[in-house]
Amino acid sequence: MASYQGRPAYVQVADDIRQQITDGALQAGDRIPSEAELMEDYGVSRIVIRNAMEVVQNEGLVIKQQGRGTFVREQRPLRRRVLGDLYGKRPTGSPMKRATESEGRRSEWEYQSRRTTATKAIADRLALEPGAPVTRTTYRFFADDEPIMLSTSHEPLEITEGTPVEQPEGGTITGVVPRMDSLGLHITHVTEDVNARAPRPYESEALQIGPGVPVMAITRTYYVTDRPVETADIIVAADRYTLTYHVPVPPLS
Repeated sequence: MASYQGRPAYVQVADDIRQQITDGALQAGDRIPSEAELMEDYGVSRIVIRNAMEVVQNEGLVIKQQGRGTFVREQRPLRRRVLGDLYGKRPTGSPMKRATESEGRRSEWEYQSRRTTATKAIADRLALEPGAPVTRTTYRFFADDEPIMLSTSHEPLEITEGTPVEQPEGGTITGVVPRMDSLGLHITHVTEDVNARAPRPYESEALQIGPGVPVMAITRTYYVTDRPVETADIIVAADRYTLTYHVPVPPLS
C-alpha cells in the first residue's frame, strides 16, 4: 500500500480497520485476520501491520487474547442521563449503581476511606480553610466486571464526624443525598464540570484502557443551598461512558 499525501501505510491500514469496525463490517467478537492474511490483503510488510494493529488496540477498538488472536472489542458505553431519571426524583443509594443497573448490567465497586486534611484546591471547593479535616474516599466502579469509573470524593468532617454516616460506605445508609438527608441537610442542587483529556498512567492501568483512549474528567459538587457538602473528581473512559442530557424547553406562552 503506497502512502497517500504523506500518510504512512500503517496509518492507512489502521484507518481502514477502524472504518470497518465503525461501519459494522467487523462486529464485536469478530476475529481480526492474522498478520499473514492482513499482509496479503493490504500488500504491506509485517511491521506495517503490527504498527497498524497497535494503533487500533491503543484506541480500544480491538483486544488481543493470548493464543487466540485479536478480536473486535465490545463497545457498550454506560449511558448516564444527567437530567431526568438521575436527578428527576430524589435519589436513593449510589447514582452509579442506578445508572449501571438501568442498563441491565451488574454493578460492583471497591473503595477505601480515610481521614485526611483538605488541600487548598479541595478547601476552595468545599468552602473550608486549607488543612481542615475531611474524609477522602477513593472508588473504582465496575459494570459486568469491566472497570468503568474512578472517583475520589471529599467530605468535611465537621458535618459527619461522630454520626452513623461518617463513613460514606459500609453503613445502612449510602449515597450522598440519603446520608445528608439523615443529618437534616437536604441537597438542593449538584454542579458538574466535564472535560476531556488524555489519561494519566495510573488511570489507564486502573481502567484497563490503551494510551490512545481519552477520559472524561468530571468535577461534581453537592450543595445544600450555597453550602458545598461533598465534592468528587470522577474519571471515566470515554469509550465506555455516554453522557445524555435532557434539557426541558419552556412551552410557548
